[in-house]
Amino acid sequence: MFSTTRHPPTSEPDAARVGRARVGVFALMMTLGMMLTTFLSRLPSIRDELGVTKGQLSSLLIMGAVGAFIALMLTGWAVVRLGTRKLHVWASFAYAAAFVGVGIASHLGVPLLFAGLQLLANFSFAFTNVAMNADAAATERLVGRKIMPQFHAGFSLGMALGLAIGWLASKMSIAPMVHFAAVAGVLLVVRLVLVPIAVTDGRPQPVPEGARLGGPFSVAKAEYRDTRILMIGAIIFAASMTEGAAAQWITIASVDDFGRAESTGDIMYWIFVVAMITVRVLGAGLLERFGRVKILRTSAFFVVAGILIFAFTPTFALVPVALVLWGVGAALGFPIGFSAAADEPDRAAARVAAVSSFSTVAGLVFPAAVGHLADATSTRHALLLVILGSMMSFAFARAVRRDERLFRGRRRRTAETLETEEVAIAVAPSDTGTTLGA
Repeated sequence: MFSTTRHPPTSEPDAARVGRARVGVFALMMTLGMMLTTFLSRLPSIRDELGVTKGQLSSLLIMGAVGAFIALMLTGWAVVRLGTRKLHVWASFAYAAAFVGVGIASHLGVPLLFAGLQLLANFSFAFTNVAMNADAAATERLVGRKIMPQFHAGFSLGMALGLAIGWLASKMSIAPMVHFAAVAGVLLVVRLVLVPIAVTDGRPQPVPEGARLGGPFSVAKAEYRDTRILMIGAIIFAASMTEGAAAQWITIASVDDFGRAESTGDIMYWIFVVAMITVRVLGAGLLERFGRVKILRTSAFFVVAGILIFAFTPTFALVPVALVLWGVGAALGFPIGFSAAADEPDRAAARVAAVSSFSTVAGLVFPAAVGHLADATSTRHALLLVILGSMMSFAFARAVRRDERLFRGRRRRTAETLETEEVAIAVAPSDTGTTLGA
């Protein structure tokens, strides 16, 4: 629909087209991040407008995760059947409409309406998020370098911009309803312009073997049989816990546990996001130097250190330090997980959808757990649950290797490589033998 003649779909883009796509994907990622933090920056105001506790708010937010979970069971199939271009366009319209509705429901103080529109908003967001990561992985392959962290840096940059606007809206006492409507309208236009630039191909694909009769859910089931995909999914689950906890609770913890204003809470979350941006910008070089596994395991240590300081600091002055450590540790979980899931180009979209569902499951379980625990203790102590995710990411880090044999150590892999080379030398004909035979 929005595939202009200037940017038609192609499976063999030239270098200039790939360069434009790289910029377009980065910009589309920015819009996703901005949409997300526009909502998150106003959570304390939304809670007050709805008149609910932290535990009740977390229960309402679960409906958004339910919508995303339903969407992710359909997204792999939808990418195959419809292509990512159409998904981007229609999901953008649906998300903008639902986003405006969420602001209206909050303003009216109707929790059930808010929950229903949250379901629709996250249903739409899940479609465009999976399509976006599939297109980012495709662009990464065309570029030939590990640039997925840079695309996610664009997401974080958009988050920072959304937070800055949210801080200003909060300082000016602009109602979330007005704030959301303005952002949704502008970003809808921007996304429709960017889609044909960012998506080099995005056309429907052949249906995977075994999924012809089963429809949407068969595509997802085919990927869940892969042990490596399940392990990568666990890493994405942990990344969702780590990043999502910061997104949903840092501002509220600043208000409730440290007695600060909503705008100050937005600044604290902004510090976390800037730390993520910095690491994601440097991510390609870090991954090329140290590899996926070492980066994931080191990231887990940073997250644990940050969470412990945030939970137990006796002074607010140490909160920025905690958030820098937490943000550094959270930065590369998602990009590494999605990049690893997309290692096999023919199944990239379906596998990105499959591992994305683990993020949604985390969204179903984790906000409620933190919210209700926070009602009993405090928000910052409830966030100690994030450490469980870091332990899981550390344990399953080996799954992001490109080597299909997940449970071999480095020494065993080296020994097998040497054995293969020795066999090849032993069976290869000598130069003399080849000449005499000729």
